[in-house]
Amino acid sequence: MNILKILTLGCTMSLLLSFSNTQAAELDYTQELQQGCGKLKQYARLGKQYYDQKQYAKALTQFEDQAAWSHFCQINAEESGVNVTDRDIEIANNNVGLTYAKLGKPLWARAWFLRNPDSKMSQFNLSQLPKMQQSTSLVGTYVAKNGFGQWDTITVKKLKNAYQIEFEGYYFGLRGLIYGPNLGNFDVEMPLNQKHAVYHYEDCQIDLTFASHPQQGQQIVVEEQQNTSGCGFGHNVSASGTYLKVETK
Repeated sequence: MNILKILTLGCTMSLLLSFSNTQAAELDYTQELQQGCGKLKQYARLGKQYYDQKQYAKALTQFEDQAAWSHFCQINAEESGVNVTDRDIEIANNNVGLTYAKLGKPLWARAWFLRNPDSKMSQFNLSQLPKMQQSTSLVGTYVAKNGFGQWDTITVKKLKNAYQIEFEGYYFGLRGLIYGPNLGNFDVEMPLNQKHAVYHYEDCQIDLTFASHPQQGQQIVVEEQQNTSGCGFGHNVSASGTYLKVETK
């Protein structure tokens, strides 16, 4: 009789502790979300301050935070209590692009402007970049836009007899900027005389095709075939997309 009472009490205490921990985690998340969203104006102000002072590396850090949190706070507007418009996100992305241009990295600038390709602001800033220079070298870093101002990345390195191609991608859930993303990666080699590579994992096939666009420059078009294995990636991570070249080394 007494043993049964103790066991029942123990179960009740465990349930209460579990519920309490869940409440605490939810409170911590909401607090961190509101604190982060509360810094949006600060990111914009400090970014402009550093930009005007020609401290572009410092400005970049602030503007990248502005871009990431602008999108995140818009998605989580109900909990954050902050109203972020599409225009705010366009401005934040263009701030990053303009700063990359000042740092002498027009490829990165182009990628950031193209996060909002239909924006008149982005179109104007794209028109101010130097004319795209065509290159025959495939080596470098390529990116495809992900959520919250983040990027999936493909890195291409030249080995003795082949190119080494490495992919790293993410999936950001609604709370991903705070809790972190799911991850996925793979690597594959491609002969030096080829511009097409295929990665296999169980029933997964990923095709990578190197191409060149007159306005966007070198890119890799990635197509992931439907599969049940998820290509060995974390939940909802996908490699599909068009990756723009942003680094030449």
